[in-house]
Amino acid sequence: MVREYPHYAIAAVAAVLLRDSNILLVRRKYPPAIGKWSLPGGVIESGEGLIEAARRELKEETGLEAEPLGILWILNNIVLDTCGKVKYHYLIADIFFDSNSMRGTLTASGDASEARWFSLDEIKSRDDVSRTVKKLVLRIEKHGLTYIPLDLVDHVSREIDQRNYVGT
Repeated sequence: MVREYPHYAIAAVAAVLLRDSNILLVRRKYPPAIGKWSLPGGVIESGEGLIEAARRELKEETGLEAEPLGILWILNNIVLDTCGKVKYHYLIADIFFDSNSMRGTLTASGDASEARWFSLDEIKSRDDVSRTVKKLVLRIEKHGLTYIPLDLVDHVSREIDQRNYVGT
């Protein structure tokens, strides 16, 4: 998959886990936002639903599992290069997880070099936190933890294509 200078936006998810007034973040090993603290997340794999992808990314990057509650936010993240061309373009669904259902041991792995909890207040003053996380924190402060419950979201729709294809 071409991630730099894509022809289309790339579908991705991020796992949002809040405990008290703290949010779980991971330090990114790879671009974009390499070295920045960000939400655990990544690209949705072919055939994978939003929730499946968010659960997988949470477990892969933090070692934690939790039950998803809903979609907190949809972010259209576009990063331009110095010439103004689109270098990265992700459409990211932030999936909100229930911290009361959290299980496992916090351990960074996969695309994350570190994983830890940050206070929401601390996020705003740090230079090493991704701009998308800062925007999310501001959104939470302004609107609270409003989300679309999973039972109102058509998050998986699979069908079998019954047509017979005659090859070229």
